Amino acid sequence: MGISRVDTVSIPVSDQGLALAFYRDALGFELIRDHHADNHKRWIQLAPKGAETTISLVTPFGGMEAGSVQGLVVQTEDIHATHTELVNRGVPLSEIVSIIGGRFATFADPDGNGWVLIEANGQMLA
Repeated sequence: MGISRVDTVSIPVSDQGLALAFYRDALGFELIRDHHADNHKRWIQLAPKGAETTISLVTPFGGMEAGSVQGLVVQTEDIHATHTELVNRGVPLSEIVSIIGGRFATFADPDGNGWVLIEANGQMLA
């Protein structure tokens, strides 16, 4: 058997509490797990509502640096409505750009991890 799906993407952050507030409160991700193993280790796992793939907010390990993840893509069905909603929640989104296959805007979390919000027209993500 081969690999069947991407389960969790680790997002290296400098302050897990600040990152949790951003992903949960500003982006609206659902908190799946917030486990404190001890005073130094914490596992925070979130996902967009209904998503199969999750993210974990981790303190950097194994050569990671806070803010080093770039180009993660999240999808929306209405980029204008989502853009307005997220900007109103304090998310620093770029302007919406139209491209062949859809529209996108970019943003970063408090550490500079870079994301792309995309509305595909069906041709792009087929």
